[in-house]
Amino acid sequence: MNVMQTRAGIGMVRAAGLTAALCLGLPAAVQSAYADASGGSDSAGSRPVAVINGDFVLPAFPGGSVNWGPVQGWSVGSTAGSGTAAGVGRYAGADSGHPDGKTAVMLRFPAAAYGFKQRLRGVRAGARVTVTFDDSPGIAAACTPASVSQGQSYTVEGAGGEVSERTTAPDPDKKLNALGKGVWRTGQTYTFTASEHEPLLTFTSRVPAPANAGGNCGPLIADVRAVQVPPPVDKTIPKTALPPSQAFYGNDARPVAEAVNHCSGAPGRCVFKPERDYSYAYYEPAQVNGDTYINCTRNALTRTRPVTFTGRSYGDLPATAGLPGTTGTPSNMAHQFAAGTATNPAWAARSDHTVTEVLQPSEAAWIETQAGRRRTDGWFTSDPAPADPNTEWRLYTVLDHPATELSDRVYQRTGPMTASEKQRCQADRPTASTPVGLNIPAGTNRSS
Repeated sequence: MNVMQTRAGIGMVRAAGLTAALCLGLPAAVQSAYADASGGSDSAGSRPVAVINGDFVLPAFPGGSVNWGPVQGWSVGSTAGSGTAAGVGRYAGADSGHPDGKTAVMLRFPAAAYGFKQRLRGVRAGARVTVTFDDSPGIAAACTPASVSQGQSYTVEGAGGEVSERTTAPDPDKKLNALGKGVWRTGQTYTFTASEHEPLLTFTSRVPAPANAGGNCGPLIADVRAVQVPPPVDKTIPKTALPPSQAFYGNDARPVAEAVNHCSGAPGRCVFKPERDYSYAYYEPAQVNGDTYINCTRNALTRTRPVTFTGRSYGDLPATAGLPGTTGTPSNMAHQFAAGTATNPAWAARSDHTVTEVLQPSEAAWIETQAGRRRTDGWFTSDPAPADPNTEWRLYTVLDHPATELSDRVYQRTGPMTASEKQRCQADRPTASTPVGLNIPAGTNRSS
């Protein structure tokens, strides 16, 4: 059987320049063998995810030889900084053999210190994420025929998902000391449910040391892209149990206080971008405001009573952020928040009202109130966005505060007395007893 025809039949592509028939995607029966065990992409309500430099073309580099420089937006090993030097190798599209001329990244060593990773911006915890990419066995001149004849292994992992073990297509035609063209499989997928905001996506070689030519022969990855199905809005979370704030510097998770120090340093240092799908106005559950007034008389009563609303704001940012705000001068981050939301919340609200009650005999009167509030969910990010994404600060936070667009609700209530209130109204008038003469009629009160 002709090997090239077999590859075409299962969607593998040997090199750029072959006929269009060789660019077919994997049939379902074949593709499922490489899909994540948890399932494929959720199509309903899916949204694109902005994978930074998913085509690996930045920074630009000349073709003709492998490039060992850092890949913009990605990190290798540690998530701090722009990545481990020489952590991966890059092949230009003219050299990678990719059918669409895509730049490819070569994974090197089977160690955590060489995992190739990026945080997926705009993805929330609980989102269903499907990552799509292309893979091929190594093409380096150092790759021996034996090292790629059975394919090369690697893993892909998203925070919250299982580690998915993968093996590239085999390449039985590789020649030693000659640059190969690879055997590309396009449209590989991996699906996971994010366990954190901005989940970390990681590719790691699993080629053992005897077969990786000292880190110069590893599997290739190209054209990484992703979509997500965001989680539904959870409106059951009380204002006293808001999710914690989180901070990132590039791909690195950092203490919240560090991001606050950065953003609060100058008015224009950061910009606030609300997550509008997860920000909303709402009314609190009704609460009894003040005392219950009970009419034990035989006549209707008319009275006035004051009704006072007070509301505080909730958030977990350090005090240096000035959010929630105070009655003093607004902080730099408070200005950033106001500009991003086009609001100026009253962080500590108070309002006084007066209502008139008309209370019938044997009735009780009381006031219930519902305060209007707003839940604001969003990100503070560096402004302007730096040219190097690995130097961008991002701070996620949730604030709950009195709403500016909702008026408070006052419910004036009257109703029948409860059994205990009726007993109280029927109780004897409290008075001291007469010590003697309990059964003697009252005498005459004479003055002399």
